[in-house]
Amino acid sequence: MKHYRRFLLLLAMLPVGTFVKAQNWIDVPENRFSITVKIDSAIASEPQKLYMYSMVEREMQLHDSISFDSLHRVGTMHGYVPYEYNVNLLLQHRGPQCVPIVVKGGDSLSIHIGDEDDGFRMRYIDKVEGSPSTLEMVRFQHKKDSLRQEYLNQNSQSQLYNLTDAQRDSINAIAQKEKDKWERYILEYACTGKSPYSVIDAAGDVFYSFRRNPTLYPYTEKEVDDMMNSLLVRFPDYPPMKAFVNDSTLGTYMSAQSFEIWGSLELRAYSERFQKDEKITMKPLKVGDYMNLKLYNGPLGNVNEFRGKYVLVDFWASWCQPCMAQMPNIRYAAQEFRDDLAVCLIGIDENRKQWWSTVKEKDMRNKDLTQTDRPYKINNYYAYDEKKRAMYPEYQSLDIKTIPHNYLVDRSGRIIAKNISITLAIDKIKALLEKEKQQ
Repeated sequence: MKHYRRFLLLLAMLPVGTFVKAQNWIDVPENRFSITVKIDSAIASEPQKLYMYSMVEREMQLHDSISFDSLHRVGTMHGYVPYEYNVNLLLQHRGPQCVPIVVKGGDSLSIHIGDEDDGFRMRYIDKVEGSPSTLEMVRFQHKKDSLRQEYLNQNSQSQLYNLTDAQRDSINAIAQKEKDKWERYILEYACTGKSPYSVIDAAGDVFYSFRRNPTLYPYTEKEVDDMMNSLLVRFPDYPPMKAFVNDSTLGTYMSAQSFEIWGSLELRAYSERFQKDEKITMKPLKVGDYMNLKLYNGPLGNVNEFRGKYVLVDFWASWCQPCMAQMPNIRYAAQEFRDDLAVCLIGIDENRKQWWSTVKEKDMRNKDLTQTDRPYKINNYYAYDEKKRAMYPEYQSLDIKTIPHNYLVDRSGRIIAKNISITLAIDKIKALLEKEKQQ
């Protein structure tokens, strides 16, 4: 995903609606492809369009678009690419925001986007016919993400509150093994994969990561050299592979003549048809802006209604790894201080389904004595207005630039800390409660 984020930053600098056709492509029949898409009832519950974009040789192109509604749930789009590459399908309203597909000239694909995919940011769809390269990409991405998640899970365990040094060292050793397993899988795929588009993605991960800091990765110089030498042997007629190998030998990331090898994702944010009209006026923040913050999708009106307890308000998103790493400590705080602390988690995901799936996955819902011997309550709120498809104005006005973003409030409603690590917040609450006992 780091490559996609870098690509999104590139897109953000482009003028709105900047989509151009690559002039050096030759629109001949053998370069053309078609994709037939079928969508389920929930996604078709409101009329919308499906757009198909690509970015090859640093140039973006809108290939085609089709309309769906409750009566018309199947349609075919056409486009052309000069060689095997990825195109991205983006639904205007419901459904996954982005579905990457790998195509080449002459392909005729059929895909099915199901109701179970609705509400997710990106989906690697395995319900595809006619594109072995897409299925290979899906298998690679799923396995890579699974191994990465195992590492992240172990790594987050090492940040748990109250661990001894020995326990932390043991967990870190396990996490490092999981990281090595994840990284070596990428190398293995780069050396054995059959789809040149996906292979070049994996090879780029290995090569540039290793060159940037070889001590952090479980590769040897010989392994990386052998991988690079094998690429042109395995894919001698794939132009992006030639550019990638030639540029890498010069020690540069991408030359002016290089091909952009990373898929274009989430173009909706930079296309005028998806721009939001509402403008939010920023103003100097006061304590009341935080304390009077309306809590949507919950029983209470605002943060002030928790007065009498300490309050931890934390803004987070499912795609924010630091947010995910601190969830176990937030749960620990809710357990340790369940009579004295109100925990309010405010999700800023654009997709409600993805937000709630993460809440359940991270075990951040309330549990009573019938479910655990350390019960806790966590108040979960959602920051997006689904009708307007934008964050509620109260949250926008806070001008939150980074997450995790949090603040800690004392019993009287006074903010006593902002953007504090959860470990320090736990120590602070313990000290305050101890002081209260002594008074």
